[in-house]
Amino acid sequence: MDDVSTEDGIAEAHGVPEDFVLLVRDAMVHLYDHAHLQPHPLTRLVPGSSDPIYDSAAALRHLLLEALEQLNPGAGVSRNDKRWRPYGILVRRYVDGFPVKEIRRQMHISLRQLQREHRKGLVALASILWRQWQPETQGAIQATTTDELRQEVERLGLALESCDLGLLVESILGPAQAVARNNQVQLQAMPPRRPVAAWIDLVLSKQALLGALSALIPGGTRWINITWASSRGNALIDLEVYPPLPNDSSRAACERRERLLASAELMRAQGGELRLLDTEKGMTGISISLRKAGGAHVLLVDDNERILQLFGRYLAAGGYTATGATSAETALQAIEQELPEAIILDIMMRNVDGWQLLQRLRVDPHLADVPIIVCSVLKEPEIALALGAQYYLKKPVSQQQMLAALQQVLGSNSSGTLHRVEP
Repeated sequence: MDDVSTEDGIAEAHGVPEDFVLLVRDAMVHLYDHAHLQPHPLTRLVPGSSDPIYDSAAALRHLLLEALEQLNPGAGVSRNDKRWRPYGILVRRYVDGFPVKEIRRQMHISLRQLQREHRKGLVALASILWRQWQPETQGAIQATTTDELRQEVERLGLALESCDLGLLVESILGPAQAVARNNQVQLQAMPPRRPVAAWIDLVLSKQALLGALSALIPGGTRWINITWASSRGNALIDLEVYPPLPNDSSRAACERRERLLASAELMRAQGGELRLLDTEKGMTGISISLRKAGGAHVLLVDDNERILQLFGRYLAAGGYTATGATSAETALQAIEQELPEAIILDIMMRNVDGWQLLQRLRVDPHLADVPIIVCSVLKEPEIALALGAQYYLKKPVSQQQMLAALQQVLGSNSSGTLHRVEP
């Protein structure tokens, strides 16, 4: 198996001993080797591993994969973004089993870049596991907390509803502001330009959000910003802190992580996810991901207002959320305000036509994963494919055809294939 060399200094910046980083790397190299993982030293992180009949290898593999997912920068970050590289390299190398040469080809980076980003990702992964390794008792404490919360959630039952995240934030601001004032912390909610709705259990979400804030406030930060937005089918709530909070093995940091674990479990119970935002300087906040209500957000670009209204009705009937733009300029403004999950683009427009706009959208790294459907009276599927579209629709278009096209592009991550639907 070919190797990826390492660099010095990064582990020390994270406060993680090099020996522990090598332990983590060894476990990742043998991720699917059951015999190697069963007696591995890292199984100490797994509750119950001392039991001789316990499948420590499977439990450790699950723990490693869960920790690896904490490095995922989120669906809103393009795979061309450098923030995605450390996570992407670890997944391709250890989960998917790609050789170094193939990873370089896929990511279009040099060997030196790959080595540097691999090292960065490996140390970040080790730092997550190191916090569980120190102190030894923390894993047992976390397991107990999680079990108790699961029992409480089972007792209450789950009641999911579509809720405006602005109303959720407003409902917890009162008590959160009181705690913030007592700690000389400035707490500010910064709403988006458009409402964002998510499927949540209101009781659990309020407790999770308030618990997360009460864990962050006493840590020594000066201000916390609360923002929320939508991205690729998810609704996101971010709690940003400044200055960053230390993510060392101190008692205060361990207590904060234990309290955040409770919030994470409450989010997990309703299909959400709470992720710590860690950097070399410390914890910069947390990000909460929830299932967005109202369907995927689609941007319609057509200079005919009546067509926009018709297509908007098509999408609303299919459970999608639509935004209309009558020019390339207004389309770019709409994208800046909120990244859509798909774009339906007309070609024959004044000033900047659809072909020009398509080319401009396809060189934007933030839109690399956003599928574009060309919808035009022109019969030019070959040009649409060559310029980066994923689907071609020939006008006039029925509601059934448009919804089928969206289902196709949003249900597939493939690229370079043009799907064509004609009446």
